[in-house]
Amino acid sequence: MSLIKNSLQYKKLKQFNINLHMEDTNMISGISFHQNSEDNVYICYIEEFSDELKERIVEMLSSIWHGSVDAEERPQFSYNTTVKRFLERYQTKTPDTKKGMIGELLTHLLMPSYINLKAISIMKNKEENSIRKGFDIVYTDENNLIWYCEVKSGGDTNTTENIDTKNKSLLNKARKDIEEHSMGDRATLWESVLIDVNSTIFNSERRFDIKNILDEDHPDTENRNLKRNVILSSVLYKKLDTKICPNDLKRYKLNIDSENIFVGLIVFSIQKETYSKIEDFLISQFNENNNG
Repeated sequence: MSLIKNSLQYKKLKQFNINLHMEDTNMISGISFHQNSEDNVYICYIEEFSDELKERIVEMLSSIWHGSVDAEERPQFSYNTTVKRFLERYQTKTPDTKKGMIGELLTHLLMPSYINLKAISIMKNKEENSIRKGFDIVYTDENNLIWYCEVKSGGDTNTTENIDTKNKSLLNKARKDIEEHSMGDRATLWESVLIDVNSTIFNSERRFDIKNILDEDHPDTENRNLKRNVILSSVLYKKLDTKICPNDLKRYKLNIDSENIFVGLIVFSIQKETYSKIEDFLISQFNENNNG
């Protein structure tokens, strides 16, 4: 059976408080998770780069980079090859861009582990050796609503700046970009996601339905839908002796809610001391797989 019209789904979301929290949360060792599922505010404190987190990277990197369909169906998209291709793009980038790539990888990795969402976009940009442009990640939920996600990363250069102030500045940048992208007229952003759907959704009927929903948001659609569900994601590289304050983040999120700009809003923050351990791990994986 085909999905109901997107506009009706948004009305449904407005009428009911849809809880996106996964009841059987798949917790990861080394990560403390704060959830306020009523207000859709979530924080992952990565206190240790644990073996389990490393295993998740090994398990999920190919699906994140290429899409779960292509990762399963195409033998050339193995984990070892994906690490190689990721590093080819990563190692030529500036430190700020590297922080962003690791931050986006962490968001791809952690958000579906703690919230009932599935990515329908891939991390790999279709332009050779370029970073992804447009929507950082696009998700669907169990009600087949579209969630547009923007990820902003940073924070390890200024040790005196208030941690919550820095985190909110990242979220503000994410908000600015997601408003411009999701309500703007760059048709290529949707066309890119429509291609990604083929690489991320196995079921052909669901692929068809999700594409129809995306089409309603497309700039070239007559009577275009402009109601948006969005996710603001921050990845803050700061020591965890001082942590992002959950109550401060809740106030920030509720303040945006009061502006009635978005139909649905999730705020998802990640705090980790540095991005270098993940970089070092991926480099060590590459060296291990290519020395012998």
